[in-house]
Amino acid sequence: MTEFNLITDPWVAVTRRDGTVDELSLRDVFEHAGDIKSIAGEIPTQDAAVLRLLEAILMRATARRRSEDDCLRQWGQWWNASTLPIDDIDSYLARHRNRFNLLGAESPFMQVADLHTEKGGTSGLVKIIAEVPAGSRFFTTRDGEGVESLSFGEAARWLIHCHAFDISGIKSGAVGDDRVKGGRGYPIGTGITGNMGLVIAEGSSLRHTLLLNLVLRTDPRNDVPIWEREPQGAGEDWDHPVPNGPADLFTWQSRRIRLLEHAGRIDDVLLCNGDKVEWGSLLGNDPMTGWRFSKPQSKKAGHDVYMPRAHETGRAIWRGLEPLLTRSHDKDWIRPEVIDWLASARQAGFLAADQMIVLRTIGMQYGPQNSVVTSVVDDSLPTSIAVLGEDALAALAVTAAQTAQDVAICLANLASDLARAAGTDSDADRSHAWETAFATIDPVYRSWFAHLTSTTDPDSATRAWQHSLREVIDREGFQLCLDAGDVARTGRMVAVPNTDREDLIDTAEAWRKFTWRVSRATPALTDETTARNATGTPGDVPSTDGKENS
Repeated sequence: MTEFNLITDPWVAVTRRDGTVDELSLRDVFEHAGDIKSIAGEIPTQDAAVLRLLEAILMRATARRRSEDDCLRQWGQWWNASTLPIDDIDSYLARHRNRFNLLGAESPFMQVADLHTEKGGTSGLVKIIAEVPAGSRFFTTRDGEGVESLSFGEAARWLIHCHAFDISGIKSGAVGDDRVKGGRGYPIGTGITGNMGLVIAEGSSLRHTLLLNLVLRTDPRNDVPIWEREPQGAGEDWDHPVPNGPADLFTWQSRRIRLLEHAGRIDDVLLCNGDKVEWGSLLGNDPMTGWRFSKPQSKKAGHDVYMPRAHETGRAIWRGLEPLLTRSHDKDWIRPEVIDWLASARQAGFLAADQMIVLRTIGMQYGPQNSVVTSVVDDSLPTSIAVLGEDALAALAVTAAQTAQDVAICLANLASDLARAAGTDSDADRSHAWETAFATIDPVYRSWFAHLTSTTDPDSATRAWQHSLREVIDREGFQLCLDAGDVARTGRMVAVPNTDREDLIDTAEAWRKFTWRVSRATPALTDETTARNATGTPGDVPSTDGKENS
């Protein structure tokens, strides 16, 4: 087979709005985007990489010089239309059709046609498939060590993913790459998206998702993707050291790759180093990630340097809302540009304040020297557009998340006090209580956050949130007291820090301290707080037989 053209042949894995799963060509994806719910590849990072490729095509197909106001007006027209600007997309894809042939002899898609090593070696298909640890839910149908071949569609998806998220480490040494030593290509870092915590705005259809993340530039002339440039060779592209915009960045060639076909399948690959990029040079070119101020890099460079902000494994999206939703009062962070764009679209009247979207965070976590994948971050949070465009609502959400953390600390402190009362390991109990608190609070926060709208009264919302917090955390605290048993109920004398005396710590005292701390952490419930504090007994004391004592 001499051609598998991504424009006309099916390869994009999608879930339709009726729930069916399919593979479509680029042409069909754009034409039927309104009937598609989402991209549905093998893992979330692959979905993100393919989405960003689609965004690059959409950006270039509609690229014009426009004023800022015209950018928003044009975007608004597309948002209110029933389809994407398919005529522009068709015309653009037709002009570059030869560059989308996965098997092209001279310029195969995102590959180097004559890539080879001195000894004619290859790398094995497993090298382009993300190596997530055994037991991962993302790899239930494929054994990475047993990959013998891939369909052209699968290979195309992993090819795009590899350029974006490939691990660092030693690669095959390509002939023509001056960096090769002893036949090896030494580490240059992950794929260009590897250190980024992506933030994607998702709508009810792929059409909406593509538009929600389409941040139009006033002058996009120099922002060209790989297929609009001359085909690359094996060596580093010294004439193009940094991306010139999002379309360029979304298709950046972090690796030099050649897929090897046999009998209508891809059965091997050669994977070599590609174009390294300095992370501090990407600010302003990627609208889908937040940025953190880097003091060491700024000191070294002599000017302010911002690095992409990565997501933290195991940390829910709502626990890191401040740099996502708000603007830093100093220079600690810069929120994702897509958030600013959607806020502007709302202010200009092109998006309804109560338009619901989903904020999705995707990223990849690596192990030592970024040479192995340890986990994939994937979380989502439904929200109204109003939260992105109204500072008061964003501040309300951030404060509520901080209150949740304060209450989680209260539960952890209760666990420590109960452990002291029972004479057990307080560190282990405290850690478990901390995790339990957030696991319990998580669905409650998500539900509360999803109901924030342009008509939300901040005071009422705060009281409702703190009331819900007290309910769930009191229940967890009560259970901790019951589980502590008779030894903790009897208690023991413990030294009071910075004094010469000892005090009795038992379940009753631990519970009183806990309820007082929770009251302090949830001050919006003034009536309850006053009632609790006035009695001197902040709450009922749980007994080990399941009854309540005072």
